[in-house]
Amino acid sequence: MQIWRRLIYFLKFMRSVLVLGRRLIAGMWKLTRLTQPAVTIFGGSRIELGDPIAQQASQLAKKLVKGGYSIITGGGPGIMEAANFGAYTYLEECQITAEKECRPMVSAAIGLMHLNKERVNPYVQTSVIMDHFFSRKWLLVRYSSAFVIFPGGFGTLDEFAEILTLVQTHHMPPHPIVLVGSDYWKPLLDWIKTRAQVHRLIDPGDEKLFRVVDDVEAAYDIIKRNHVHNGSKNEKE
Repeated sequence: MQIWRRLIYFLKFMRSVLVLGRRLIAGMWKLTRLTQPAVTIFGGSRIELGDPIAQQASQLAKKLVKGGYSIITGGGPGIMEAANFGAYTYLEECQITAEKECRPMVSAAIGLMHLNKERVNPYVQTSVIMDHFFSRKWLLVRYSSAFVIFPGGFGTLDEFAEILTLVQTHHMPPHPIVLVGSDYWKPLLDWIKTRAQVHRLIDPGDEKLFRVVDDVEAAYDIIKRNHVHNGSKNEKE
């Protein structure tokens, strides 16, 4: 009976791998519609759209799209919705003024099934829904040339840490990584300097892998001056 039980587990695993592969391929194909370069914006889903932090996310996304970037988010509410709204607002204004040819696709979302009953926000132009966190994060990182992290909870910290790890281990080029909100992120910066570095758990200088800012202009300038296109030789895994 044990061999049959193992076979059943194996077949279930293979089925999940096939489903995962199909979703990844479909997601990759959808994301190729986005104009490069693209910027992924992370942040808490519990932040209200009227919050000043969400308004900053919306303003930054709008400014980035105006500057020729596309926007990728997790597709949910909060900071994600604010960023997609900023991109959507610029596209609407572009189509009304008709000052120049408007790009048809400026923002996308990589959502996750059964995540706290989240729904894809209404400002997303195209979306990909994944079954697993790891495959969702891979798509959120794979097609971006810069990353902006607004205040958030465990999920935001997880995404920030994974990006830092990919850069630190040279599995990804040193793309701009920008934290917005120095007051919010200060305890984390203190931990890096007074704990992780003191105990030699990260290398000296690793804190320079990212920048901390408080305003939209500073975040935009960092991305504009330092972004690396996805055509880099160091391919993201």
